[in-house]
Amino acid sequence: MTIDELDESQGLTTEMVREWLTAQNATFRNGHWTHPNGKYRYKDGKYGGLLRSLTLSQIAADFGKANEQALLREINPRMRKGMPSRAALEAHRENGDWVVFRNVLHAVRFVWTVCDAVQMVSGFEVFRSDNPEDAAMIAECSFWPCDEHGNKVRWPTDAEGKML
Repeated sequence: MTIDELDESQGLTTEMVREWLTAQNATFRNGHWTHPNGKYRYKDGKYGGLLRSLTLSQIAADFGKANEQALLREINPRMRKGMPSRAALEAHRENGDWVVFRNVLHAVRFVWTVCDAVQMVSGFEVFRSDNPEDAAMIAECSFWPCDEHGNKVRWPTDAEGKML
């Protein structure tokens, strides 16, 4: 299996990996990142890349992660800030469930009202996108689609595989 087959790789960017390496006190110089202990180097450029399976596998091992998936979960927590796009909501409409994080984790369902506003339903609470107070709160939340059991699933994509 390659890293790009893991759900956690969806949406991963080289910038996210660079930010994570910086937070780990790795240093960048002459096209390479160097592990804080100085023993390991990772190519970041034209002939090597931080998103390559072998590079991410090596980073996982060098930084003491259990496996590549554990590393990806740390780098790419799979939650996106702000209301999902209308296209993403529409594509995931069959299931309709989303994991939402603000101060605590919730599972919510999005539904459309007669006036085409979006309602976010969480337990007994309903938040409407056309209500300014609710819209401000929704904008502060982070979202990811999930199945009926609350397990994260892949973010909806367009025909070219780009996240909606």
